[in-house]
Amino acid sequence: MRKLFITTLAAVFASANAYAVSIGLSGTALYYDASGTETTKSSNQKNEKSDSGLAPIPSFFIENELDTGVIVGIDVVPFSAKVADFDNARTDTDTDDASDTAGNNKGDVNFKNHITLYVERPVDVAMDGAFMKFGLSRVTIETDETVATGSTYGDENVMGLMIGFGKKTDMGDGAFIKVEGQISRYQGATFDGSADSDSVRNKIELDDFNTVGLKVSYGKSF
Repeated sequence: MRKLFITTLAAVFASANAYAVSIGLSGTALYYDASGTETTKSSNQKNEKSDSGLAPIPSFFIENELDTGVIVGIDVVPFSAKVADFDNARTDTDTDDASDTAGNNKGDVNFKNHITLYVERPVDVAMDGAFMKFGLSRVTIETDETVATGSTYGDENVMGLMIGFGKKTDMGDGAFIKVEGQISRYQGATFDGSADSDSVRNKIELDDFNTVGLKVSYGKSF
């Protein structure tokens, strides 16, 4: 996968002379809807949980417009962006492990190293500057938790597909603004907790999940 990203990025720069290279900044209001199942240690008790909410996501992009009018680009979230948090009261314990205690499980869920390779294609509709957008994303889902049982979870990398529709408005002197709506579908992942004194661990299975975003971008062509 890393090779694919490097190859695509190289293609963006290699074709730079074909038309114009642009760089810019974006802000996305991201709505997420996710669910998953936790399996607790020795008891194998399953606890289902779903969550949805709205999160602001900043990013930067670099793109190249080919002589066909098609745009190829890469969008990067340059740091860990918080997309959700949790505070779940828990009363269950594993009866065979005296070190397990009930309490509140608290933590954050972050998008880290989120990179999207995308293609924009102009569409012939009544609205000037309209385009369709298709993308392939890779993101690390990072957890930062304080769990009553003492478990900690690692991070997992997942892939996603994105489709969007938007409008590009030229501002003069190479500057432009884009407003677009995006829908993404990400694959799920399994998070294994740290082993306790009995060498057993909690497990969280994240289902495939969706996001919907309203994105505003400002860029300049060179």
